[in-house]
Amino acid sequence: MEELKKEEIEQGKKIVEGPTIYFWVLAVLIGIGLFSLNFGNFMRNIHIGPLEIGLPSPNSSFLLLGLYVAALVGLYIRKAWAVPVGRAGLVVSMIIFFPVGTIFGAILWKRFNDPLAKKYLNYEVSNEYNKIGNKEE
Repeated sequence: MEELKKEEIEQGKKIVEGPTIYFWVLAVLIGIGLFSLNFGNFMRNIHIGPLEIGLPSPNSSFLLLGLYVAALVGLYIRKAWAVPVGRAGLVVSMIIFFPVGTIFGAILWKRFNDPLAKKYLNYEVSNEYNKIGNKEE
């Protein structure tokens, strides 16, 4: 691992600030939603004619909250696993918060692919494979 210059650290930190803020907002929203649930007897499913739609359980909310907290921890301590966990968090937010989450996820996806952000997070891409995914000879 090579040492980063102060300028590279500052630029990498600036690039990663967007996903960090986004994950904070999502974690707070999911936390508020989780703690506002009434844990008593409430309607679990929505019935629309012959169609029945199940609502997510509180357990799945804990999993989502854990995903975003893990991504935040990885971003703050600059670990390489923060890149795949952050991408997973973006994909989940694109699915759950469909129109708005997809827009923000598409914008922030480029930030994880930025070479300075990868360098800042100590994420090394293997040189064994080229861009197409075939093994170099």
